[in-house]
Amino acid sequence: MIGSEERLQKLIERQSDMLGNASSNDAITATLRVSPNGSGADGLSWRTAYQTIQAALDAASTDGDDCTLILVSPHATHYDIATAGDPSWSANVIIKGTHRNWAKVMNSVGDSIMTLTGKSAVIDMNFNVGVDLDFGLKVTHSGARVYSCQFVGEDLTSGPCVALWLDHASGGKHAKVIDCDFVGHATNMIGVYIDEFGYSNFERLRIHSCAVGIGFTGASSDKNILEMCDIGECLIGLDIDDGSEQHFHDIILHHNTVNVDDEVGDHIWTNIFGSFAIKVLPDDFTGVNVPTHGTANTWTAAPVAVYTNATGRPFRVVGVHVLPAESQFYRLKFTDGTTYYDDLLFNATKREGVAAPSGTEYIFNKGTVISAVSKCPNAGPDALSVWLEIQEI
Repeated sequence: MIGSEERLQKLIERQSDMLGNASSNDAITATLRVSPNGSGADGLSWRTAYQTIQAALDAASTDGDDCTLILVSPHATHYDIATAGDPSWSANVIIKGTHRNWAKVMNSVGDSIMTLTGKSAVIDMNFNVGVDLDFGLKVTHSGARVYSCQFVGEDLTSGPCVALWLDHASGGKHAKVIDCDFVGHATNMIGVYIDEFGYSNFERLRIHSCAVGIGFTGASSDKNILEMCDIGECLIGLDIDDGSEQHFHDIILHHNTVNVDDEVGDHIWTNIFGSFAIKVLPDDFTGVNVPTHGTANTWTAAPVAVYTNATGRPFRVVGVHVLPAESQFYRLKFTDGTTYYDDLLFNATKREGVAAPSGTEYIFNKGTVISAVSKCPNAGPDALSVWLEIQEI
């Protein structure tokens, strides 16, 4: 017979479970707890908590209409998934720790830490990929959430190992990865791998010492938004192999061997910060000849290519140098083939050229050709020699 004290404890625990559901602000159907000090009985209280995360995941409902909240307490060392291969769970789950540094998760015998294929959110957890795992955390369902987590790969001895892998068969959407830290291995770890996921948000990520900071692959990896991210000390900061029209806002790139390796070239770039060298092109004292039209006050008949970007990197035009053929007024306009983004009006003399900062805020995609047209008040053609100051990111 169960004693009255045991009955009271179980009643309190189930009340706590129900109150936990109500107070979590999430529409969850069950709460399970994980603690190294639990008895492992049923996870319904801290006293009876499961001792491993995999035990709680195994106990979570796989009904598509359910969602299980798994609360993970701090651990003096780490939680070991201790499962061979690539352990995977299909339940809808929210895995929540106390703080990203207080609940480290590893897998001592597997090829990865874990894959979550159901509707999933992971919050305040720490994933350490050890020395030779293939990946840390993989999420595959649209709408996945990874908040305030830490991913560590400093001990890797082989690679590539993907710390956080958003992996969909085709056309995953609307994931959010926010406020996460990645400290990796400069030749063996990929921080974030966006694989067939589009229309997703990546915000306030700090990624250091990785082979690749953030990688993009898959034709459906379109129109993702990345903002307020710091990517440094990587071999490649942003490696864009597939997916169109990514949006990069307020990105800091520093101490990377290559900041951006872009195979696509149709993205939106605003407020990209870093120590980017400036060079004057063409690298000679002749410049590019941009003649005015033979008719007074008429633009050059066809734009003249002044600079062709031959690298896989986006770039800015930060300055213009002009040497006139005649002493008179000139107008000079520059285009990326779509928009005339800068228009200069100046009174030139043959003894004095013009050096002006570019007024554009454009960051141009790799492979863009910058062309120019000019005109003057007199019947021409009167030539301008033109150089551009280019800053590759």
